Amino acid sequence: MIVNFTGFLLALIIVMHIWMIFIIYRMSVGSMLSPLYVYLNFLMILVEISTLLFMTYKLIPYSDTIIKVHFIAEVFVPPILVYLTQTYISGSKIPRFTPINISFFAISLVLSGLALVDFFMEGIILHQNIIFPEYTVFYWCVVIYFYFTFIFILIEFLKKYQTEKREIDLNNIKFILAFVIPISLLSFTVLKLMILWEVLHPLLYINYPVLSLLIFSIALKLQMVDFDEYTARTFSFFLLTGLLLFPFSYLVPTVDKMLYLLAVPFFLGLLFIYHITLKLILNRIQKNTPDSEYDLEDELETLLSETEKYIDNQALAQFIGELSLKVLKCTKSAVILSRFDIKPYQTIYLNGFDREELDTLMGTANSPFIETLEFNRSIINKFELSQNSGLYQTMDKYNIYLVIPMTMQSALLGFILLGGERKYFRITRKDLKFARFLSIKASYAFHNIQEIQKMVQSQKMAGLGTMASQLAHDFQSFITLVKLQSKDNEPLQQHASHMEKLVKDLLHYSRPKELHLTPVNIHELIEMSLDMIEIPPSIQIEKHYSDSVPRINVDIDQMRRVFVNLFENSINAMKNKSGRIKISIKPLRPLSNFRRNTWLYIEILDEGEGIPEEFLEKIFEPFFTTRKNVGGSGMGLAITRQIISSHKGFIDVTSKQNKGTIFNIRLPYVR
Repeated sequence: MIVNFTGFLLALIIVMHIWMIFIIYRMSVGSMLSPLYVYLNFLMILVEISTLLFMTYKLIPYSDTIIKVHFIAEVFVPPILVYLTQTYISGSKIPRFTPINISFFAISLVLSGLALVDFFMEGIILHQNIIFPEYTVFYWCVVIYFYFTFIFILIEFLKKYQTEKREIDLNNIKFILAFVIPISLLSFTVLKLMILWEVLHPLLYINYPVLSLLIFSIALKLQMVDFDEYTARTFSFFLLTGLLLFPFSYLVPTVDKMLYLLAVPFFLGLLFIYHITLKLILNRIQKNTPDSEYDLEDELETLLSETEKYIDNQALAQFIGELSLKVLKCTKSAVILSRFDIKPYQTIYLNGFDREELDTLMGTANSPFIETLEFNRSIINKFELSQNSGLYQTMDKYNIYLVIPMTMQSALLGFILLGGERKYFRITRKDLKFARFLSIKASYAFHNIQEIQKMVQSQKMAGLGTMASQLAHDFQSFITLVKLQSKDNEPLQQHASHMEKLVKDLLHYSRPKELHLTPVNIHELIEMSLDMIEIPPSIQIEKHYSDSVPRINVDIDQMRRVFVNLFENSINAMKNKSGRIKISIKPLRPLSNFRRNTWLYIEILDEGEGIPEEFLEKIFEPFFTTRKNVGGSGMGLAITRQIISSHKGFIDVTSKQNKGTIFNIRLPYVR
């Protein structure tokens, strides 16, 4: 019974290797690991076919040739394993020949040559009508060679484990170190040492299927084979057939050993019939549920044509989010764009996800989740990760199924997150193909919008500059004349001064001055700015300065103008009441390891009358003012933001009526 089970199981495993070769070519995997893996499968087919022939005692006259083929196929496995290891660890797209892998190939070649002259084999041992090779004492050299290969691979992966940062690769290496290498070593030891010591049993040959299953697991782990519907169905076929072999072998104890060889084409035919039958059933089911599938070509055409129409980030993000939900049948989506700021990510579209939770996830300092996304830059499918990994647990906690990066050359533009409430969600190979196209097209679309906005802003400023120059020329003579002719008319003089200031502000805004950067202590610059304005006795200035703030490179004159303008606005907002102006300054560490800029944070808080909510989005626009009746030009905050932006910084405002206003300024610096 055991002999029959071993023989039929070997035949089934040979079919599995043939299927593996077919599936790799079917998926057209671009990794250079794939051809090496195909070659490894081919060697294992030779090893297992020769092992099947060992179990057919009728072929004793050909045993010498069979043993040599078996030996040569086995002895070329180590250099392929070493080559695979070095290619994976180096991450090179084209595997390189190195002195080490060349040495392994040379050793295998020498050992094969010696095997052809019977240096390692004395003959055969027939046990229970099964052929076992009888080795000479020199075969220990081959055993040592295999052990040396295991040790070399172990050391290489341990080195890689110590330097690897990407969580996906760390999980792969852990799997190989903790599972693949120990079981492979145990199987090899049992197989070879037992035969060398002439402790013979048919079950020894069952170690070959064990090694083959380990090879299959590596292919899944390294994503040389996608575990999609087709793979899952085929794997279930092999598993079910393997389980049925045991009772079959028990019920039919007497079988012609030649049937083991005939079982290979039989299992191949059975696999073909299984897939055809299953496909017919699934097609019938799909006809009854037409909405469960989508036409990939149609959706890609929609993606390609529609993304070209958008010139606004918000509208494009909404289209991408809604299309993703529709096609991939998820219930949650988010589009997040990267930016050069203290918080490097901004959610511009959200559907289903909790905004506070997502902001916490994307805004946590040095988050392993963010670090993995930034350095991995490939689609992350939660269901392909180990459930023990930190990345899986984070994605599971926040109900994220897929993370789709958007990149342009070396720049990371952002991410698309898709998810839902279900603990398991089927993501097919077709879904991943759509996600890859979505990643590419969304990246180009957002990049194009950035370029369009830059071009529009440039043209807008050029037009504004031309208009400002013309206004300055036309009005300056008029303003001078008004001042000379109306010295005794104070209201007219005030209007003329107001007009003159407006023209100067407009010129400054339309043609920004070149920055002259100087290292300065920001505390001293704030004090200098405060000295330039008159502060009423009813207003208290409260200062919270950090001692660890470094000197920062700024244009002193322009940045002083920023602070003077903000302080004057705060004082004007508190003219009819007492209160305080609170100034806080501190350095902020970057939230992202990918963007390591440290930032200077300046907060200016006043307890004035506040800004109406409907005005908050407009206060940085040119000519917008709520103080026209007292000479406000509407250019102060527009110029303030322009100066801060020219320093690659940011300014935001929050305000509540009758409570006060807070201006937040962030300026990047390098220590």
